[in-house]
Amino acid sequence: MSTSTARQTTLQRLEVQQSDTHNDVMRMLLALRRFCFRAIATIFFGPCYSRFVYWMTSAKPLAAEETWDRFTRPKGRIREWFMNHYPPPILTQLFVELYYRRSFKFKDHEIGVSQHYDLSNRFYDLFLDKGYMFYSCGDFLRDSDTLEDAQQNKANYLLNLVDPRPGERILDLGPGWGAMLKAIYEKTGDKENLYGYTLSREQKRYTDQKYGFRVEYRDFINTEYAPKSFDKIFSIETMEHVRSSELPILAMKLARALRPNGKVIHQLFCQLGDVPPPHLRAAGLEIFPGSELSSLKKHLDSFEKANLKITDHSVHDYRPTLKAWFDGLAANKEPAIRLVGIRNYNKYLCYFAEAWRLFNDRDLILMRFVLEPGAA
Repeated sequence: MSTSTARQTTLQRLEVQQSDTHNDVMRMLLALRRFCFRAIATIFFGPCYSRFVYWMTSAKPLAAEETWDRFTRPKGRIREWFMNHYPPPILTQLFVELYYRRSFKFKDHEIGVSQHYDLSNRFYDLFLDKGYMFYSCGDFLRDSDTLEDAQQNKANYLLNLVDPRPGERILDLGPGWGAMLKAIYEKTGDKENLYGYTLSREQKRYTDQKYGFRVEYRDFINTEYAPKSFDKIFSIETMEHVRSSELPILAMKLARALRPNGKVIHQLFCQLGDVPPPHLRAAGLEIFPGSELSSLKKHLDSFEKANLKITDHSVHDYRPTLKAWFDGLAANKEPAIRLVGIRNYNKYLCYFAEAWRLFNDRDLILMRFVLEPGAA
């Protein structure tokens, strides 16, 4: 080997060593940064939120089985007490009033909805059911039910509640990828009288191209509805985006928009208490920015103030649907990462597991309501 060749080889080795050293230092700094953030976030926002963000921001794809166990299985009495009681309710309420609600100035409904639902239609297609593409709780009636079975069961259940007839003007508040509009159209054959309001440009583009439904880009919360303009109005897990202060106003708008013998149908999940449970904080800050989950009491109060009488209600189990989405996403790890990146892949794994825990602990409840105008 010549002297020049040997010198070149030595320089190349030094460059590789320097590069490896630089990468090692960067990894150490990143790990230190994540550790410091977790410590600070634990103090101010609580251990549930800091844990969620710590694992969501991992530079490597999370292992599915470990992630599920990490978020769904209790970790000892003392640790669980700390997770469920810190910060105490009074500080949590202070956080909501002084920080979270004020952040709405900077993140309105449109921005929050877009951040979540406009991520990628192809990404959601990886783990949602193939028949309808429902992004909401299905009905697993038998142990052998698949996700497709459960969502068909849900469609049948809601069809029975809506009871659509040809010629009726029917409005879907937040139609997603057109799942329930599709189910109604399959039953009635009437597309002209189906309407939807959405703030997701990607979902509107999808429904426009695939179905041609009358879906408008419109904020259904701030819309002024013409009196007696719809026979049926329904929502499937979009009331979660309606802030507590907006619930009574919206309920009165919908009541006025009903034609004689009309009705409103809501599938929604809500808190059982007034103070958000600690495990819920990550959803508000990282998953659905700008949204505020309301309590069951506030929903019931809003119905009463609008003179909407509950004629049917039921409780349903969200856990099997969340586990099916988790498993579907984990099974499609590589295409998911190609579409939305490692961080979003990790975030949704953590989200589905954390949400499962919220429903398992009965911090949240999934309900369906049928509402009709009460006596004048």
